Amino acid sequence: MDHYLKKELYDLVKKDSRIFDFIQKGSLDGIWYWDLENPEVEWMSSKFWTELGYDPALMPHEASAWRDIINQDDLKIAGEMLNRHFENPQIPYDQIVRYTHKDGSTVYIRCRGMMISDESGKPIRMLGAHNNITSVVNYTSERESSQRLIDLNTALINKNKELEQFTYIASHDLQEPLNSILSFSKLLQEEIDSSNDLVNECLQVIQGSAYRMKDFITSLLEYSRIGRETEMTEVDVCGLIEEIKIDLNDTIVSSQAVVAYIGESVKIKAYRSDLHRLFLNIIQNGIKYTAPDTDPFVEINMEESDTHYTFSISDNGIGIPEEHFGKIFDVFKRLHNRAEYPGTGIGLSHCKKVVELHRGELWLTSEVGKGSTFYFTIPK
Repeated sequence: MDHYLKKELYDLVKKDSRIFDFIQKGSLDGIWYWDLENPEVEWMSSKFWTELGYDPALMPHEASAWRDIINQDDLKIAGEMLNRHFENPQIPYDQIVRYTHKDGSTVYIRCRGMMISDESGKPIRMLGAHNNITSVVNYTSERESSQRLIDLNTALINKNKELEQFTYIASHDLQEPLNSILSFSKLLQEEIDSSNDLVNECLQVIQGSAYRMKDFITSLLEYSRIGRETEMTEVDVCGLIEEIKIDLNDTIVSSQAVVAYIGESVKIKAYRSDLHRLFLNIIQNGIKYTAPDTDPFVEINMEESDTHYTFSISDNGIGIPEEHFGKIFDVFKRLHNRAEYPGTGIGLSHCKKVVELHRGELWLTSEVGKGSTFYFTIPK
């Protein structure tokens, strides 16, 4: 009789293409599927046990079956890395662990995994893949390999901590010298002879460069914050759009823009601040990338299906050539001169990351000179 987790995984593969892609790309020596709501229960594919010299028919689908044969130092590190992955799915679970083969030898396994959440964002399952890399590791002595493994896992944990410190550095250490440059350049501008065109031009270049650097730092800081929310909440989309219109009030008034939400009132489960950034960036672009003699018009709509919500944001802007559709979501990718349309080129990268965080899809249609429509889905 099939184990219930095996059957559930088969059903999940049929419903979610990401699961199939994960398995297909893994070049696997075994997969595992873990019930986080009943942590002792796992389903292990037979290949995992045969790689370790055991008869799969004799091995129960329980965590206790492998806990006695895994290196305990590696097990401790695995717990730390899993907790980090649960807190932020953007931090991957990817580790090399040592198992004891039935014949007493050491087997080196690369273990990767992805968290699966319920509709509220609560982790309920973990899907994992095993690769036997013993032949690669055995080029050095057992002692050297073990120490190198410990060093690599320790270095990985430290690197993740360094990434977390980036937010503090970007918001403090990098901002302060830029603020000093801007302050003193303004003081100089007030003190010098205003008739000296060369000096004035140099000061304007300094200030412009400093402001652009501040924009880059702010954008990178916002990009690094995506995924920090640990729980989805119920978000009123109409209320969110109204908040964004308030945030963009000066831009809307100065450009005589119209931003209209014509979809039905709906409340969805999402990471609120990230969803706010997603709508804000696309609406902001719809207003910005408009011909000088055109009043911007941005229309937001929504369609609902059994499995997801599809949002569309249309504008009457300058449009995007089709050959650039695949490039505009890259970090710092710009299609226009900064003097003509200012910005950092990271806004649509934010959007892509937020949609992927919600496990949705993002695409666009556009016609040069007539405008663009960005679509994205949010699963229910």
